[in-house]
Amino acid sequence: MNAPAPVPPVEPAPFRAEAAARERLARLAARATPATLERLTALCARAADPDLALAGVERYADAAGALPDAPALLEALVLVCGASRMVASLLAREPALLRRAAGSRRLDAPRGEDELRRLLARAAARLDPDDVPGLHRLLRRVRTREVVRIALRDLRRARMSEVTGELSALATACLDAAIRFHDRRLRARHGAPEGLEDREPGAGFCALAMGKLGARELNFSSDVDVIYVYGPDGTTAGGVTHFAHYAKLAELVTEALAKPTDDGFVFRVDLNLRPDGRSGPIVNSVRAAELYYQSFGRSWERNALVKARPAAGDVAVGEELLRWLEPFVWRRSLDLEIVAEIQAMKARIDARAGAEGRDNLKLGKGGIREVEFFVSALQLLHGGKSRELRERAVLPALDRLLFAGVVPARERDALADAYLFLRRAEHRVQMEDGRQTHALPPPEERAWLARAMGYSSLQRFEEQLAAHRERVAALFADVLGRGAEEVKLDPELSLLADPTVPDERRVEIALRRGLSDPDRALAALDALGRRRTPFAHSGDPVAAVALLQEALATPDPDQALGFLADFAAALPNAEPYFRLLSQNHRVARLLLSLFGTSDFLSKRFLRHPELLDALLREDSVVLAKGRDAFQLELEARLAPLARPAEGLDQSLEDQLGELRRYKNEEVLRIAVHDIAGALPLAGVAAQLSDLAEVSLERCLALAEQEAREKGRLPQHRLCVIAMGKLGGRELGYHSDLDLVFLYRSPPGDEAAPHSSHGDYARLAQRLMSFLQMPLREGFLWKIDTRLRPSGNQGALVTSAAGFARYHVGGEGVAPVRSQLWERQALLRARFVAGDAALFEEVQARVLVPALWSRPADPAQLAHEIRRMRERIEAEIGKEAERGPNPKSGRGGLIDVEFAAQFLQLAHGHAHPSVRTPSTPVALRRLREAGLLADAEHQALASGYEFLRRLDLRLRIVHDYTVDHLPQGRGLVQLARRLGYYGEDPSARFQAEYRRVTAEVRAAFDEVVR
Repeated sequence: MNAPAPVPPVEPAPFRAEAAARERLARLAARATPATLERLTALCARAADPDLALAGVERYADAAGALPDAPALLEALVLVCGASRMVASLLAREPALLRRAAGSRRLDAPRGEDELRRLLARAAARLDPDDVPGLHRLLRRVRTREVVRIALRDLRRARMSEVTGELSALATACLDAAIRFHDRRLRARHGAPEGLEDREPGAGFCALAMGKLGARELNFSSDVDVIYVYGPDGTTAGGVTHFAHYAKLAELVTEALAKPTDDGFVFRVDLNLRPDGRSGPIVNSVRAAELYYQSFGRSWERNALVKARPAAGDVAVGEELLRWLEPFVWRRSLDLEIVAEIQAMKARIDARAGAEGRDNLKLGKGGIREVEFFVSALQLLHGGKSRELRERAVLPALDRLLFAGVVPARERDALADAYLFLRRAEHRVQMEDGRQTHALPPPEERAWLARAMGYSSLQRFEEQLAAHRERVAALFADVLGRGAEEVKLDPELSLLADPTVPDERRVEIALRRGLSDPDRALAALDALGRRRTPFAHSGDPVAAVALLQEALATPDPDQALGFLADFAAALPNAEPYFRLLSQNHRVARLLLSLFGTSDFLSKRFLRHPELLDALLREDSVVLAKGRDAFQLELEARLAPLARPAEGLDQSLEDQLGELRRYKNEEVLRIAVHDIAGALPLAGVAAQLSDLAEVSLERCLALAEQEAREKGRLPQHRLCVIAMGKLGGRELGYHSDLDLVFLYRSPPGDEAAPHSSHGDYARLAQRLMSFLQMPLREGFLWKIDTRLRPSGNQGALVTSAAGFARYHVGGEGVAPVRSQLWERQALLRARFVAGDAALFEEVQARVLVPALWSRPADPAQLAHEIRRMRERIEAEIGKEAERGPNPKSGRGGLIDVEFAAQFLQLAHGHAHPSVRTPSTPVALRRLREAGLLADAEHQALASGYEFLRRLDLRLRIVHDYTVDHLPQGRGLVQLARRLGYYGEDPSARFQAEYRRVTAEVRAAFDEVVR
């Protein structure tokens, strides 16, 4: 049984209807021991609504015949019954749902959409093809089971994005199951649609998710907004038009979700956002929808399409439509007419808010709708030119607006905190009775809502609500005024920036405005004042206040101001740079955000102020580049520097310097998008790995050019093999490149030393030197060659034959060494530069025999891996002495890697698909091969994602390798850098860290046994 997650404590409250409560407790006494009854009374006292909790518990006991027999079950029962009549009714109808929800492995972690799709697909496959009532029962029972579990997770303070994401995943999976079931039936009746005879059911038809479903932000009682589209027109094999076939499919799918039955309904389906709304056909071809929007589309439809997502059925059809509609939604140039239309949309929302009053969480003044419009309006205004702003969900979109320079960080934080507060309150209100409402209860009935939100005092809850709504309303009122990017002068900050103001007054202001080290802050401001910057006594006070505002909105304002002063000091002439910052608010915001977020990037700026130019280039907004793009760009920059007439040494130095400049700029670009939340973890690691590979290839070519000029070029190319993080394409910001160098053995006498061994060694040494030598622009990458045969005691370069002898031996000859850690290292071996054909030979001759030639003894292998893991945890993790270690500590990244490697070594001989150097790819393929259970895969894969993202944040924050989590203020700043908003972000992060590492270790223990 999972232990309940910590819930913010509230003060005990008495029963309002004491007489009725005594009667209920007297009736329950027949079904419980005195100790259980006493515990129940205490739990009810801390419930959101004690009377509601006790009533729900009694209904459950009447249905189940007894109270729950476990304390955790009783706590869960009281928690949900005290906040939700809807859930209490579901439990009274089916008491077994309580144990299933409270004991679920998915109580402390979200259930993924893929898992739900597989579950529904398996269950639907067991139905008779024409058993429509059976499908309806299946969808409704899965929905009921999931809603109880998700409601319990929500009340246990799961992250809002997880709750809304799970509800959205449930709706999407049900849509997909209904599409596939009914399309299979219709194909039997009409024949397959033309051109789709060999495609699976559902092909050619897509449910496009809109609104909250499109953004994966669904509420407990939301409608699901859907647009149905299909591919090209034609006829089925039975002569029915595609339109008629898919129109019937759309009707049946809608009925499958929305029709009330004895089991209720799954979700209400709203089709009003389709072309022509209620007047339009239920389904449109891609071409018809495109023509409609291009000819008749209105601004509110552009606004709606911002959240459009191909969700269920044939997603390629939906993606095709969205590609065609991109020019309609995202205008590259905005004229006055479009701005006027957006203003009209805002005016309508404003009028509705006035009519609703302040009791409507969504539509009222300062409500959810205003936050959503604030975001989408700015996306529509700027998203045509800035692709990174095209994000469906509100909070990620806010982050992207911040890092595009459209929204200041302080406003982003205010809107994010308000949105989370309002959405959680909305969930509580809807959860109470299961009604689609956004209205607050009457004032005299709000105490339960305050308690459900974690507030013991109704007054405190209403103060927080009013403060959030006031901030939202103010920002909403000014949303379209920010096109001119005006900066309002803050009187206090103008005093803080003025060196002539007495220090006592400035210290007072600094402390009040969130600076924790006022002496350091004043020293930085005064240093800026001594340079030709806006902070000088005769400078620009408006620009100075604007920069101060940006610094104060970062995770570490003191660090931001300190680095800004250091940046000014590093410039021979600071005036043009600061003039640029005053004129370009996007760059100013980005620079201050970096200074207040990343010690790593900030120090690069101080060493290379010219990197500011890279932020101004258009290609700095490119989210992702592949290996080919890196190669082409690097070739274009290095080609002019290959000048033989000026001497080889000078040409090499120039090219190596340009290589470093290019690498610095690209790492900056990647890190900027990483900080902004615009890049997935895999995108960060892949780009850093590709950048390293391309740089390595170029350095090898330069080393070969130098060797050729000196007459020392070997006959064959060196084969460079990547190991470790580079081998797995999982490189981080501070990763070394783990490399092994091989060369071809002499024909006919592979055991003899190669006459050119020294030339190969010199070539490898020059390659390493080109990568590691410090120039003005820094170094490219540090190289680690300890994974070569015999480690530091072995030769730098090894012949292919020697490599084979070491790892697999020869005929009648045992391997020199074959330790487990070396086999694990070989799992990540990947060719990166030089002689590709030699690597293919080595793969067949060494890697396959060493790793996959015969099945391992799983028990012995598990014993060895566990012993090695325990040693690493004790000797390197050192969590007892130094605190949590996300990599080497209990439940850390090494648990994930070792679990995957154990399964690869144990089963790779029989399952070639799992032979991959990438940990996340290995996990996915192991699950697909049936070698890793869904639950363990979920724990390990999500744990890897969380821990690697944390690892990258630790690396990007510091300009050195960090293995343990910081403490105190550093932990708060780390939590905010990871996206934890609101009160006490470090506690929320720590709770999630403990949950993730516990799940990873449990999965490791289950796998490696």
